[in-house]
Amino acid sequence: TFKKLGTKFATIGKNIAKVTAGIGIGLGAAVVSQIKPAIDAASDLSEAVNAVDVSFGDAADGILELGENAATGLGLSKTELFNIATQFSSFADTIAGEGGNIVEIVDQISTRGSDFASVFNLEVGDALGKFQSGLAGQSEPLRNYGIDLSAATVEAHALETGIFDGVGAMTESEKVQARYSSLMEQTDIVTGDFANTSDGLANQQRILKATLEDTRAEIGEKFMPIMQDIQTFILETVIPAFQNFWAEMTDPNGEAMKQLEALGYA
Repeated sequence: TFKKLGTKFATIGKNIAKVTAGIGIGLGAAVVSQIKPAIDAASDLSEAVNAVDVSFGDAADGILELGENAATGLGLSKTELFNIATQFSSFADTIAGEGGNIVEIVDQISTRGSDFASVFNLEVGDALGKFQSGLAGQSEPLRNYGIDLSAATVEAHALETGIFDGVGAMTESEKVQARYSSLMEQTDIVTGDFANTSDGLANQQRILKATLEDTRAEIGEKFMPIMQDIQTFILETVIPAFQNFWAEMTDPNGEAMKQLEALGYA
């Protein structure tokens, strides 16, 4: 009986070995298939960082710092946050005013957008897109969520808060500042919702997605120099070699054409 059992176990062992070998190959293929997306993610992050540098100048370091906790605090990857910050750069500059804290404005609006998205079950990027439309004077995208940024409401808020003194017409800067102030006031009720519900399924999924994207970009950074070396080799060596070969082959006075003609005569 023990002998039969031993034979059966040996057979099972062989089958397990085959299965695990297959799993190993599958995992290897899966890893390789993720290299290109990882490089793309790293490239996107690099472009986003460059955009922040160009858009924010001296304040860029502060914006980049916000990215360190964006995944867990906002449900945004670094790339997403930096792209959003770049889109809001002109608004942030206007709202902060001369000598104001631009980084604080970006932090406030991205955090509020995250809380707003958490309450209304939106993607954070979509929520901030609606905020951007509101700041640009388009009130419709936010009206469905009970936010009124109509011209009349904004002007009344500007007078109430002292942003506008009521003399003449409001400047564009005053309008942006008033829209932002009114938006923050009207969305104050959602403050802290993302953090308070971060253990819920929806926000956990946002955090997981952002964390995976950051990890993918981090891995991709390791492969980028290799890919750049390959591309440089192709551009500087392989393509010129083919070009030279083709030029030699098609040169009517070249040696290759002479040999071909001689071959033809022969």
